[in-house]
Amino acid sequence: IDELRHYQTETHAISHYNKYFNGIHHSNHWYDRVWYLSVPKSFFEDACTGGPFEFLTAVSFSFEYVLTN
Repeated sequence: IDELRHYQTETHAISHYNKYFNGIHHSNHWYDRVWYLSVPKSFFEDACTGGPFEFLTAVSFSFEYVLTN
């Protein structure tokens, strides 16, 4: 529930910029076209389509690597 609150707060804060930058209200459009998210997006899509064991292994190793370095 806390993450949902963070999402709602950030979305509301970003919504004020929509009058200056067109397209902020299309989050799905951004998700497909933001180039710097291509590597983590590909990683998580591969992890999700692999199966439960592959998902848990991939996510746990990736977060362990990120959090310990």
